[in-house]
Amino acid sequence: MLQAGPHHIIAIGASAGGMEELNTFFDHTPLDGVSYVIIQHLSSDFKSRMVELLARHSKLVVKEAENGMLVQANEVYLIPNDKYMTISGNKLYLTNKTKIKGPHLTINTFFKSLALDYGKKAIGIILSGLGSDGTEGIKAIKKACGMVMARTPETSGFASMPSHAVATGLIDFILEPAQMPVAIEDYIRYGIDVSTEDDGKAIKAIIELIRTNSPLDFSDYKMPTITRRTKRRALAANFSSLSHYFEYLKKNPGEVELLAKEFLISVTSFFRDKQAFDIINCTSSN
Repeated sequence: MLQAGPHHIIAIGASAGGMEELNTFFDHTPLDGVSYVIIQHLSSDFKSRMVELLARHSKLVVKEAENGMLVQANEVYLIPNDKYMTISGNKLYLTNKTKIKGPHLTINTFFKSLALDYGKKAIGIILSGLGSDGTEGIKAIKKACGMVMARTPETSGFASMPSHAVATGLIDFILEPAQMPVAIEDYIRYGIDVSTEDDGKAIKAIIELIRTNSPLDFSDYKMPTITRRTKRRALAANFSSLSHYFEYLKKNPGEVELLAKEFLISVTSFFRDKQAFDIINCTSSN
């Protein structure tokens, strides 16, 4: 039977030692019409058992990528240890790693191609790892109006990669691997817009709660931006419902203060940063 193509592709950048966090992530992934591509930092001489090991933790089909392979929904693709990988026309393409003195930036390479191929249907995730690979790829995905996540640097065994990603200021969700699949589901289902009447009411109530308890009034801010940042805070606090998050806010003034800080944008730096301007335009055009 002919399989359907994915409506979103989730690319995951991780270090060679990130097996535990990948297992945790895929313990929670559903069959929901998306595809996953894992780009690890691997030595050209490293022989991985990743396909076999990860298949024990996933409902999805797990494969090592081959040159020209068509990406299908509900499948996971792993980068071969001795290759760079890109995507174009929903197909994976492999090229040999060259001998260089510096690190092979395999994550940036794939993320940038995914941004070009899938645009706002691209999702990039940075897990534990050394160095800053993935940071430029994160910028490319956001410029294409996609979504990006990073694991919490403070709990990461190797915090350098997620820390560099978070430092861009572009990360939509900073979560533990176990929480990421739910956040992806909610993002795909609801996007960054006010999606339901209940969500709209909750956002208005939250804005009024902040106005009542502080000198800040966000009622004139763009609703897609406010909604996206509220959902990010709600998910970080383990709430998938904005109405439940609102009830939590009413009892926790400290969280109200943190949410208000999420809404604040440095106006001077915003207008100096063309990339930030382009990314905010994504929210206004969706």
